[in-house]
Amino acid sequence: MAKDTLTFALEGEVTLKYFASALIEFNALLNGLSKEVGNDAPIDWMVEELYAGSAIATFHGVYEDVRIVESVVDAYEQVGEALSSGGDIPFSEAVRRHARSIVNLLNGKITSVRFETPARDFVISGKTAGGLKSLPMKYSLGTVKGVIQTLSMRKRLSFIIWDSLFDKPVNCYLKEGDEERMRNAWGRPAVVSGRIGRQAETGRPVVIREVKSIHIQEEPEPGSYRRARGVLPWSQGDEKPEAVIRRLRDG
Repeated sequence: MAKDTLTFALEGEVTLKYFASALIEFNALLNGLSKEVGNDAPIDWMVEELYAGSAIATFHGVYEDVRIVESVVDAYEQVGEALSSGGDIPFSEAVRRHARSIVNLLNGKITSVRFETPARDFVISGKTAGGLKSLPMKYSLGTVKGVIQTLSMRKRLSFIIWDSLFDKPVNCYLKEGDEERMRNAWGRPAVVSGRIGRQAETGRPVVIREVKSIHIQEEPEPGSYRRARGVLPWSQGDEKPEAVIRRLRDG
């Protein structure tokens, strides 16, 4: 599958003013990369997904030669890697200027910026703005519980699960051939396991790669709690639960 999508995210309390400024610099950054590594090709970056919870936007590039789009996505990864590591951005001063303008949006309320592609992720925090190296994303096998909100099969095999713990969207990437695993999954609660990328500073999951399993959870029937039973048998004349609790507490 073509590597022609990229994601840009701001974390924290993001106002329209700052999100608009970020998108202007982001667009200028992509135009600069297209000029330098894409033979100045007029790539159209189409909005594929928008999420207000963390000001997340995913775009896919449209151009007659997909290899040109892929070269820009690769360059986008290089910029993200340089920003997160505190290294030099290997492009022109114009590209570096737009990249720095994005990082300069980190103001305490906007806590981090994320550059994401189907292959890699880079988080740039306020430490980077102060000249320090950001902590890299931490990856480990694990699970995320939430509700599946979005499925995408046109330009990439992925879906969004809305994490029930942090109340934030998490991008999940599937391998080709795994489409059937998502049948009838939209809008349903699920537990997804795989290689989870977490923000090093907060531990919040932001991406799941190499999805191993997707367990769709059945929603309880209305009133089903009335069928609940205790774990211990009880018969007439036995001590009641509240009496046992009171005795254990007072003893």
